[in-house]
Amino acid sequence: NAAAAAYFASAEPLKAPDLRLCQKAVATSPNPTDNTTMVLDCCLPWYNRPLLDFSWDRYPVQQHKIRRPAHKADADYIAKLNRAYELMKALPDDDPRSFNVQANIHCAFCDGAYKQLDTNISLQVHFSWFFMPWHRLYLYFHERILASLLGDPSFALVYWNWDNQILSNDTDHIGNNMPRYFTIKDTPIYDAKRNRDHLGASEVVRFNVLSIVDTPQEIAQENLNILYQSLVTANTADMFMGGPYRQGTDLSNSSVVDAPLGGSLELNVHSGIHYWTGDPNRKLRSNMGVFTTAARDPIFYAHHANVDRLWDVWTTLPGGCRQDPTDQDFLEAEFLFYDENQNMVKVKVKDALDLSKMGVSYEAATEGDDLWKNFDPKPTAGNEGSQVEYAIEKMGVKEVSAAADNTAKAINLGSNFTALVKLPTKNTTSSSSTTSSSDVQLDEVLVIQGVNMSREDYVNLKVFVNMPTADAKTAIYTAEYVGSTSIVPSPDAGKRLFTNVAMEVGDNLRRLGLDSEEYVVVTIVVDSFSGSPVTIRGMKIEYQNIDCY
Repeated sequence: NAAAAAYFASAEPLKAPDLRLCQKAVATSPNPTDNTTMVLDCCLPWYNRPLLDFSWDRYPVQQHKIRRPAHKADADYIAKLNRAYELMKALPDDDPRSFNVQANIHCAFCDGAYKQLDTNISLQVHFSWFFMPWHRLYLYFHERILASLLGDPSFALVYWNWDNQILSNDTDHIGNNMPRYFTIKDTPIYDAKRNRDHLGASEVVRFNVLSIVDTPQEIAQENLNILYQSLVTANTADMFMGGPYRQGTDLSNSSVVDAPLGGSLELNVHSGIHYWTGDPNRKLRSNMGVFTTAARDPIFYAHHANVDRLWDVWTTLPGGCRQDPTDQDFLEAEFLFYDENQNMVKVKVKDALDLSKMGVSYEAATEGDDLWKNFDPKPTAGNEGSQVEYAIEKMGVKEVSAAADNTAKAINLGSNFTALVKLPTKNTTSSSSTTSSSDVQLDEVLVIQGVNMSREDYVNLKVFVNMPTADAKTAIYTAEYVGSTSIVPSPDAGKRLFTNVAMEVGDNLRRLGLDSEEYVVVTIVVDSFSGSPVTIRGMKIEYQNIDCY
């Protein structure tokens, strides 16, 4: 493809931005009956002092840090965690170690406060392969600052073990509710801007925020299938971490050829937790429910510690190619952070790929992890066999094909949209290895091209196969559920996100006995509070490239 070739030929690694060039972040509700606007100055302090280049010699491991599940913390640790944030919040706002500046780091690099160097393009660390490493580095320096303030180099963050779906009557010690000590008023780690209905120990987290299932058991089943689809079947870096983002990538002005792919964990579970935690009675569901203010809630850091842990776990799962990209535009990309001595540090993505070098590890959560690793979604009873004939004859469903470029007509999804998508004709290919020529089984991947949606509203797209009548009430713990894409609200300068979404669908097709069919029925269900329109340009199912970098 000529357009793609030109794009990649002109690409180069992302450069650190000029922090002296900053603009305020502005978020406005897309709902025409809601005049809510949020304006925040997320600009970071700039000091006329040398910029430090990160190296392991400059930042040696003083003491290994073990991040443990939040629900297993003892009284001594809880007191230490509160003391750490008390000290951080006591620092003046112009101190880069202060809680205010630490929160603004996330706001600044997620909400368009800065431009890519020497461009007018907003810098964004979500929706691409930078999501995982940027947040790992963010936690790394944040944790170093807290440890320094305490004078305890062994201090480590906890991780909110929300993926642990073990249910117990001992609600103070389960992973999938909000840790009780984060909900105690007048403590440094409490945030009043949370959903009050979710503070109770019996409130189980919902990754599918708008789900209508009622019992903890049903919620856990939905959560497990979402985790299974987000981590187990998403078995390449593109699908799990997100696609390339290089100098010049513009999320608000991309094409169906070069639009970055958002990663499965980011756009599904991660986003769901943000929105589940945020206060529905506050502007744009702040704090956690909008990028602009999310890091103002101390639980943000425990949330992202678990996201980081799951990245580490994902690399150990069987199947596919679970390796970090080796593309130089990934490895050499630059970001800026502040260290515990108030220095500004330039760090490259390649410095974030080895937790042992960073002196960090995670206490295993094997029992909870095994539940989603081994989840076994079953077909919906009464929905056996291909639903293509029913979709055509009873619903008048038409085929949607791949879009070659942005001239393809936009398709409005409405509240739900059903189409026929052609399956690829072969499921094996000859290996390119010089040492063998055995056939390699490839997994089918559904690519939804040119997804165009508002970034100022929570939007959730749920995707089903062989379920033509799927709607907002359809259960998502069955084999027909492929995955979801959720967008946490954010005031990016472009106001809209234009992206491609890829979901592994081969596992679903085999469970449903449809992998030899010519066509499959694909249904996309749209959930949002404002009804902001979502459009796409095309859909295709293709075999993923499992070449390991």
